[in-house]
Amino acid sequence: MNSYGRRGTVGDRTVDKAPQYGLLFRVVAFFTHMQLGYLLRDSRRSRTAVRIFVFLEALSALTIIAVAAYLARLPLLFPPLAPSAFILFRTPLSRSASPRVVFLSHCLGMFLGLLVIYLFSLLFPEANLYGSDALNWPRFFALGLAMGLTSLAMILLDCAHPPATATALIAAMGYFDGFLQVVALPVAVLFLLAQALVFNRVLGGLPYPLWSFDPKAAKQYPDLAGLGDQETPYWDKVTETVFDRRKR
Repeated sequence: MNSYGRRGTVGDRTVDKAPQYGLLFRVVAFFTHMQLGYLLRDSRRSRTAVRIFVFLEALSALTIIAVAAYLARLPLLFPPLAPSAFILFRTPLSRSASPRVVFLSHCLGMFLGLLVIYLFSLLFPEANLYGSDALNWPRFFALGLAMGLTSLAMILLDCAHPPATATALIAAMGYFDGFLQVVALPVAVLFLLAQALVFNRVLGGLPYPLWSFDPKAAKQYPDLAGLGDQETPYWDKVTETVFDRRKR
């Protein structure tokens, strides 16, 4: 055996076998052909491959988090993680699915929600804002302010991730009732991002970013970046047709 592969015989001659005849190469090639990045090259199977991949990823990701929460006895399951998982696995190459945006937006939502409820509880101590079933005017204004501040902060910091507004909502509703839950949310988000990295980059063969959004990858896979097939929507086509007729 040499550095190029194994030796074999052809008639009376001894020749070197190419690396692609090796077992390891064939195993790697088999799993490479199963990656989403490879399947998307075939337009006939691309949509089916995406649907199956998203289903398996979402199912596995939240199941793994649930099992980890049970084994570690930590509150790692939060409702906003479900829509975040959908974005991470359906449009993993979009700006809103980049690790920077997901992590920063959820942390902003939690911080601003906690800040608002703390300030309003000082201004209106009789409103019982930390009680999740309290319905009163201070609660309504606190929820609205938390949503508004979170939305504004995400725009200013260029980290728009819609599920993070749900994080601000549950924080402003008083569901974070201890230090452990406050710490558990960022840990759960990082856990979800680690799974997205494994599923999308390692198993899926996609150029999923390690931190910031990659516009080149988005152009390479427009459907996985939320850009669709770049066709004009139906109602936009209707509008264009109407204006074209008026110009005649």
